[in-house]
Amino acid sequence: MNIKILGCSGNHVGRYRSTCFLIDGSLLVDAGTITDSLRRKDLPRIKRILITHTHMDHLKGLFSFVDELAMMGGHRIELVSAGPVLDIITNNLTNNLIWPDFTAIPSAMDAIIKLRDIPLEKPSLLDGITVKPILMTHTVYTVGYVLRRNNGDGFMFTADTGPTERFWEVACNEKNIRFIMADVSFPDRLSDLALISGHMTPSILMETIDRYGLGDRIFYVTHIKPIFAREITRELLRPGRSDIRILRQAEMLEI
Repeated sequence: MNIKILGCSGNHVGRYRSTCFLIDGSLLVDAGTITDSLRRKDLPRIKRILITHTHMDHLKGLFSFVDELAMMGGHRIELVSAGPVLDIITNNLTNNLIWPDFTAIPSAMDAIIKLRDIPLEKPSLLDGITVKPILMTHTVYTVGYVLRRNNGDGFMFTADTGPTERFWEVACNEKNIRFIMADVSFPDRLSDLALISGHMTPSILMETIDRYGLGDRIFYVTHIKPIFAREITRELLRPGRSDIRILRQAEMLEI
């Protein structure tokens, strides 16, 4: 499994791109950035987008991507997530008010966007990769994921989340997890804001890792707000923990 980090920041500003991971060239995890990170010839290779939640920094790349596919002709994309996430998209995005209903264009039987509802905490197969959504704690319905290659080694992704329980309980029991991507959006001095907005700080993440006995796992921190990047980096690196690393844009990870 080859994972290219197209974007991993908590905002799309300047050189920073928001959340979007490309797996094996054909599966995206979230859609914060697509056409501004990939060449045009690579776009038709993408067959599915696995959505964690509907905040715009995780969906904004979908607009230009689907429009480009429509202009290229003959290409289709599958949006995959838990049912409530897809419901928000159909009710509030593809409603012909905010955006054209590409789930019915050019026709309902041959739409550019097809929706696929997958059940919580059960593995679903997407072209050789199994994905298992886990309900997170955020301000909108959000799922994190366990992703595995052919039911072998894999990784976990919290998506946007504040302190939560079920994800970490699952993490304790999942075998052959190479690393966990975890949200840290705000520095410790803004812990109140982090909790209100459903995110974590460096201290919250480290306390969680220790509470659940996950110090033997590798953690990649993602979704850092660019304006706080230096401050958060200092707070993450100061304790000298070998289990915590910072995810980098354009980085390539392999499983």
